[in-house]
Amino acid sequence: MQREKLKCKNLHEYMRSLSPAILDKLYNHPATCLAVFRELPALAQNYVMRLLFLDQPVPQAAVAFWVKKDNQRDHDDCMSILMGLRLWHSQQLPGGLQGLVLNPIFKENLRIALLGGEGSEAPCITSAGFQFLLLDTCSQLWYFMLQYLHTAESRNMDLVEILSFVFQLSFSTLGKDYSVEGMSDSLLTFLQHLREFGLVFQRKRKSRRFYPTRLAINLASGVSGNSVDVHRQGYIIVETNYRIYAYTDSELQLALIALFSEMLYRFPNMVVAQLSRESVQQSIANGITAEQIIHFLRTRSHAVMMKENPVLPPTITDQIRLWELERDRLRFTEGVLYNQFLSQVDFELLRNYARDLGVLVWENPSKRLMVVTPGGHPDVRRFWKRQKHS
Repeated sequence: MQREKLKCKNLHEYMRSLSPAILDKLYNHPATCLAVFRELPALAQNYVMRLLFLDQPVPQAAVAFWVKKDNQRDHDDCMSILMGLRLWHSQQLPGGLQGLVLNPIFKENLRIALLGGEGSEAPCITSAGFQFLLLDTCSQLWYFMLQYLHTAESRNMDLVEILSFVFQLSFSTLGKDYSVEGMSDSLLTFLQHLREFGLVFQRKRKSRRFYPTRLAINLASGVSGNSVDVHRQGYIIVETNYRIYAYTDSELQLALIALFSEMLYRFPNMVVAQLSRESVQQSIANGITAEQIIHFLRTRSHAVMMKENPVLPPTITDQIRLWELERDRLRFTEGVLYNQFLSQVDFELLRNYARDLGVLVWENPSKRLMVVTPGGHPDVRRFWKRQKHS
């Protein structure tokens, strides 16, 4: 068997010699599925793509019409390859016809490989995430450090040793190198994590000397966030026509502005955006509050705007709050609708019963309509049946 595999001329011939169980295990990896797909003939790739997003089997008779009669030999070769690689499975259709379906394991992982991930929704920033971005750099670093410290003991790391080292870094000198001699294994592991956080610099991972960065020195030195946040100097101008002018080329800052505004123009060192009802309400739907938007614009206002009192035009702040209130004006409540009452007396009897139970959501006496909560519906329905039979 091994000698036969060595005689294979290409990847597909080798894989066709493998057992079905091994093939199915190989197809559990997106990279493997993509490699197999790339090695397929162009016509076979076309067949796979036709079935990649179909959940129902395709009749074999329909597949036969995908090519002209002159290309029947190419069609047969592709069918042989796809069947031999277990990429296609035969499945019986209602009525006794035979159909073809793509291997479900291969299909799922090829989708992941081609689309760059699962079929899940794109990630979006939450209200807590936006609030985190509003913090100064020192506060953000301490947030990461506190989360790290919470898990340190579970990894058998000495919490006192780690904290002592962090405080020692705040008394180090910027640009000076320090030796790792005498450090315990736990502390060396922590040093590598600090390197990944950007708090220390090492030329190589196994280097015996390290350099504390400015972030590490300011982490516990009592320096305020405003002193170290150079990139947070005022760069935003907001006009009363809802235009935002941001003098920055930072991709992060531009992405934050785009969370609640529409980007209009972009220049080498400036962007122009527009606050709109749709953009603000979309950000609110994603969990960002009106006050967070206002705080973001106010704390990053350009020096020209900081001279004004108030910093942001009242028309802008008031409108952002109104857009939030407008979106929150409606409240959706599930309920069960009762209608088609034969008389006003019947309507009022059932309405009063639902009201006494505290399950009445809405009523319209003139049209004899009422809505009760889903939880109260069984009791109201039983009461109504008893009334009709009595």
